[in-house]
Amino acid sequence: MTERLLGAARVFASNYQIVVCDDPFRSLESEENWDAEKTRQGFAGVPAFRMIGTEADLNDHWVELVSSDGPPSSDEWQRITCVHFSCGSGHIHVMSVIDTDPPISADIERGDYAVYVAGQNLGVDQSSLGETAKLSDAEIAERKDMEWYRLFLVPGKPKFEGRLVDR
Repeated sequence: MTERLLGAARVFASNYQIVVCDDPFRSLESEENWDAEKTRQGFAGVPAFRMIGTEADLNDHWVELVSSDGPPSSDEWQRITCVHFSCGSGHIHVMSVIDTDPPISADIERGDYAVYVAGQNLGVDQSSLGETAKLSDAEIAERKDMEWYRLFLVPGKPKFEGRLVDR
C-alpha cells in the first residue's frame, strides 16, 4: 500500500469529535447532527462535512492525514471507521468543531473519497495515565501510548460506511 503524508497536527476533539470537511465554515442542519443511530455508527454529518466520534476525555489527539491507494490493515488498528467524503472545493480540512483555523489542510482533487479513520489506544489520555505535565505538540506526536488517529484518504466512494473494526 502506498501512503503519502498530507498533514499532521494536534487536534482538540471538542465534544468528542474530529471533523473532516472541504469547507470549515459550513453550517450544519439539525438533521445532519448526532443522534442515537449516528452515535452507534461512529459518525455524523454529510459527505462534505463529516464528524467522527472519539473517546478520550481530554479530547487532545495527534492526528495524521495520509493519501492512500487502499484501506488500512484491520490487524493494525483498534478502531477503523469508514465515511464517504465528497470534495467539491479541492481542499480537505481536519479540525475540531470549534476551530476557525483548521490544524490540518491539504489540496486534493475534487471528487469522492473513502476516509478510513483509524484509531489506537482509545480512551487513553494523560489524565487516565495519571500525568499532569503539559505536552508540547512534538511530545504528543511521539506519544503513541495515548489515543491518536491516522486518516487514510482513498479515492472513490466506499462500499460501506461505519465502523469496520471496533475492539
